[in-house]
Amino acid sequence: MFIGPNAQDIDDKADMATSPEGLQEIIAGARKTVPNLPLHASITQFAGLRAASGDGDFILKASDSVNGLIQAAGIQSPGLTAAPAIAEIIVGILKEQGLTLTEKANFEPKNAPKVKFHELSNAERAEAIAQNPLYGRIVCRCESVTEGEIVDAIHSPCGAITVDGVKRRTRAGMGRCQGGFCGPRVTAILARELNIPVTEVRKDTTQSYLFFDKISGEVEK
Repeated sequence: MFIGPNAQDIDDKADMATSPEGLQEIIAGARKTVPNLPLHASITQFAGLRAASGDGDFILKASDSVNGLIQAAGIQSPGLTAAPAIAEIIVGILKEQGLTLTEKANFEPKNAPKVKFHELSNAERAEAIAQNPLYGRIVCRCESVTEGEIVDAIHSPCGAITVDGVKRRTRAGMGRCQGGFCGPRVTAILARELNIPVTEVRKDTTQSYLFFDKISGEVEK
């Protein structure tokens, strides 16, 4: 369960710290819907930076200076529920810009069913493992995520290429240990499946490399 977020204007764009006051604001709001929040089971808190528009509304328009660039900004919290409607607006803008759009006759609107090992019965688990032994290797103990699920996430359309990409698609790393146990194993799987050195595996953003090189010389014990 996620609760939040709140929104506060700050002066430092690099400040992404949480605060007791902010947490209390979120807890008070969440308790209006779920009075008995199990706060004793909290795993972590996090904050981020969102670019808000000056008037508080969405910015959905073609760029005035770059041809072919469509701006969809200032969306903040409603982005998940508003996404389908925003997509339709963007399609309309593209048509206005003169782009010819043709619907694919063979378009499949639904993703292929994915194996969720922790939801399977014992019989279904045995069948999955028989088809692919990687489903028999638990990588994330907290969330019971298998190596097979991680490999599927990497090779699926718009597949995961970072540790956090795997986490968002499979929940590996979202549990109590927050990746303390499975993080190195997920990193090794990414390097293997993407055919890149471990030093090229990133946590999430462009420069968020997890490793740089081996320590030279002998390490004193």
